[in-house]
Amino acid sequence: MEKTIIRTIGLILAVLFLSVSCDREEDEDAWPDGPVMFTLSPVAYSAISSATPLGNLNPPGHTIPSNHMGFYLNAGTHQVSAMAAGRITRVYYNAGSDDYDIEFRHSGTCRSYLGHVENPPAIVAVGTDVEAGDNIGWATSYLDIGVIDDDITRYFIVPGRYHENSIHAGDVYLYCSDTVRENLLAKNRRTTEPRGGKIDFDIDGALSGCWFLDGTPVTYEASSYVYGAAQISFVYDMWDPSQRMIACGGTWSAAPFCCPVNGHGSPPDFGSVTLARGLVKYETTHAATTDVVCVQLVDSRRLKVEVFANKTYGAVSGFTTNARIYVR
Repeated sequence: MEKTIIRTIGLILAVLFLSVSCDREEDEDAWPDGPVMFTLSPVAYSAISSATPLGNLNPPGHTIPSNHMGFYLNAGTHQVSAMAAGRITRVYYNAGSDDYDIEFRHSGTCRSYLGHVENPPAIVAVGTDVEAGDNIGWATSYLDIGVIDDDITRYFIVPGRYHENSIHAGDVYLYCSDTVRENLLAKNRRTTEPRGGKIDFDIDGALSGCWFLDGTPVTYEASSYVYGAAQISFVYDMWDPSQRMIACGGTWSAAPFCCPVNGHGSPPDFGSVTLARGLVKYETTHAATTDVVCVQLVDSRRLKVEVFANKTYGAVSGFTTNARIYVR
């Protein structure tokens, strides 16, 4: 008798869950496809000290180029407003910074999110519809902005290591109305196109792009702060894409670090370092310290790496037993 009751309750719950799931899917399918148009800045233009492009590097949290842009804000507390009409689909509390990430659905294929929002009002709840200009909270020092557009797919050699927010990351500026875009780009000191930046630098069979310490699981968290210590990137500066940058989240005594490559030894561009190139040395300088990063592709998707802290180009001749293997 008890088993029959349990099976009956289980069946009822399964039917209810399926019904809710189907209703949710039908609700999402009811949204028209297409990109969002941001008709408002999330904060007053006067509140913005500078606006960034995509691709910020700040290890260990951002050893992989960031999939969102953001604003550095002037002193004070600034109201954060919805940039366009939409429905709140996610509210995530960041315990480390005591603030919130808020995601909005705008169409069947396009969502956006605002990060580091403080003290959101009661309106900010999953399922709430908002209009452009609605108050969703406050910000003091920084505000993240991202777009997830299913009609865009960024190139990563092993996409299973990346969150959908990276795989489908849109250039935020391109989703703004002309007036909003002009005002925000005026705060963005990147002059090279695309003004909105870039995050996908992978070249199969070459050094360029992002690598993971051998043994890092193939999960979307691999490219997040969760595995920050296992990441190393050979990419380009978000402000000046002619500047080569090496970002490392951990493993080495010099890490975490993010620093430009200097010109000692006429080091080759990351995209030209292939299996045939052999060992390559890059000298870097950060915080008044000079280090050398040695790399060598051992096959198209396996990279031998060693970081020599407090060494100069001429003082390093090759790998030691401390070298580690990174993979795509």
